[in-house]
Amino acid sequence: MNEKKRPMRMGRMAVGAAVAAGLHVAPLASEAAGAASAPAMAPARDPNIAVQEEFDLARQSGTAEAFDLFIRRHPKHPLAEVAREELRRLGGK
Repeated sequence: MNEKKRPMRMGRMAVGAAVAAGLHVAPLASEAAGAASAPAMAPARDPNIAVQEEFDLARQSGTAEAFDLFIRRHPKHPLAEVAREELRRLGGK
C-alpha cells in the first residue's frame, strides 16, 4: 500500500487528438457568439451616384481640365458624352 500514485500518462497521439479537438470546438463557439453580436453591413452605394457627383463637381469648376479628367475616368458612362460637349463648348478637345 505504499505505492505512490503515478500521474496519468497520455500517449502523444492522445494528447494531439485532445488539443486538436479543443482547437476545433473553440472557434465554433466564438463564431456563434460573434455572429449574434456583429453589426449588419450597410447596403452598397449606387456607383452612378458617385459618378453623378463627380460630373457635378466638374461642371461647378467649369474648367476643361475637370471635364477632361471626368472623361478619362468614365469614358463609357452616359455622362461622358455630356462632358465631351461641355469640353467642346469650352474650346477644349
